[in-house]
Amino acid sequence: MSNSTPSSPSSPDINSLLAEFDASGQSAAAFARSRGIASWTLYNALTRRSGKARRARGASRRNQPALLPVRVVDASPAKSPAPLELMLAGGHRVLISADFDAELLRRVVGALAQC
Repeated sequence: MSNSTPSSPSSPDINSLLAEFDASGQSAAAFARSRGIASWTLYNALTRRSGKARRARGASRRNQPALLPVRVVDASPAKSPAPLELMLAGGHRVLISADFDAELLRRVVGALAQC
C-alpha cells in the first residue's frame, strides 16, 4: 500500500473533472477514489460551483427590473357638464344634471304643470 496522498487537480482541470463527475452518476466519494483525488477536493469544487451559481442567479435577479402591473388613470378629474336649468311658467326652476333619469324628469314636469 502506498503512503502517497491523492493528488489535487489544477484549476483548469476542475471544470472538466466536475463535468465528468456530473456525467458519471457516481457518488462524490466513489468518483474521487476512482480518479485518485482527495474527496475533499471534489467536495470543495462542488461547493464553489453551487455558490457561484447561486450568486449568479441572485445577481441576475437584482439586475432585472421588477415588472409590476400598471393601470393608466386620467390625471385630470372628469368635468361634468353644467346642469341644465328648466324654467317653468309658474316660476318654478328645475336643475337637471347630465346623468338625469328621463322618465323621472317627465313625471316631475307633468306634476309641476298641474300645479
